[in-house]
Amino acid sequence: MHFSLDEYQDRLARVRESMAERDIDLLLLFGQEAIDWVSGFYTPAHFAYACFGVPLEGEPFLIVRYLEEKAVHANSWVQNYQIYWDHEDYIEKTRDMVCKAGFGKARIGLEKHSWFLTADRCDRLRDALPDATFVSDDRLVDRLRFIKSAAELDYLRQAAKIVGAGMRGAVNATKVGATEREIAAEMAYERLRAGSDLPVDGVLTTGERILEGHGPWTDRVLREGDGLHYEFHGIKANYWARLERSGVLGEPTQRQRFVADTVLFAQNQGLAKMKAGVHCSVIDQACREPMLEAGLKVKETYTNRMGYGIGLNMRPSPGEFLCEFTPTADFVLAPGMVFHMVMAAEGLGYSDTVVVTDDGIEYLTDYPREMLIVPVR
Repeated sequence: MHFSLDEYQDRLARVRESMAERDIDLLLLFGQEAIDWVSGFYTPAHFAYACFGVPLEGEPFLIVRYLEEKAVHANSWVQNYQIYWDHEDYIEKTRDMVCKAGFGKARIGLEKHSWFLTADRCDRLRDALPDATFVSDDRLVDRLRFIKSAAELDYLRQAAKIVGAGMRGAVNATKVGATEREIAAEMAYERLRAGSDLPVDGVLTTGERILEGHGPWTDRVLREGDGLHYEFHGIKANYWARLERSGVLGEPTQRQRFVADTVLFAQNQGLAKMKAGVHCSVIDQACREPMLEAGLKVKETYTNRMGYGIGLNMRPSPGEFLCEFTPTADFVLAPGMVFHMVMAAEGLGYSDTVVVTDDGIEYLTDYPREMLIVPVR
């Protein structure tokens, strides 16, 4: 397990408090993050159905594919579990576990927003348990996950060091004649050497490709004057830190310098206002106004997020996407919240992962906050 049994038991108790507030007798979790956060169970085989049942009282239970049984013993504190074989119906297994625990006619909370509770699976669960009452869990586990414990922050600091190593590897490999794939290989090598977990991917675009917001690396060969757009992540114990830097291979134009300086200035204005007790709209407005004043954005269409929560994440999601800095967001910052703050214009983007404190923020990522200018060599 990545955390002490005491920490998992504290999480379980908090989940049950939230269940009681929502009048939920049994909570069924399907998302990898929620299952991992409460039970410790993790597998990279996200395609396989998994379900974690949390009763308001009584022993929790896991339902996993047979191939993941060893992972239950290796990663989780849960003793009560049921495996299913590939020829068996995992929905029937879920029904049997629910009924065995005495919740066949209970009020059951479903993690409806989970990528892994498909419409088909949801319909089949309802059909399999016709006497139960199903309600949305209101993302209760995600809400509890948003403020990080000291142990979680330790993993995030490690993840931040890892992504910094990856960024340095990519920049050191950037030169005329190199391919994007060769640069990515150095990034991946340095990340792995620094201790990163899976997955080792990211955004790496150059030249005319820098406007591809989430473009992967290709075999494109770099030339002098190419724009550079690098956004990577480091992962430790499934906790993510993200970092984005961009610039030019060679000498930047006056316009590129202006755009980069403006984006960084605008972001710094918002970051300077981040601390516990501040409403998210204060930070959001501080980030947007300099971009609008400089003419880099148009107010009517400039509504994308300036940052989002990050922490325990697994593909397909690289972030928590519950509290986001947008013009209509409504939340107050609290100590222990962790955000990936990101801004960009004209293919030049910059981001860091930060944690909110009582007095401001702690930068978890530590790569120089400046335009990438890679000399031609």
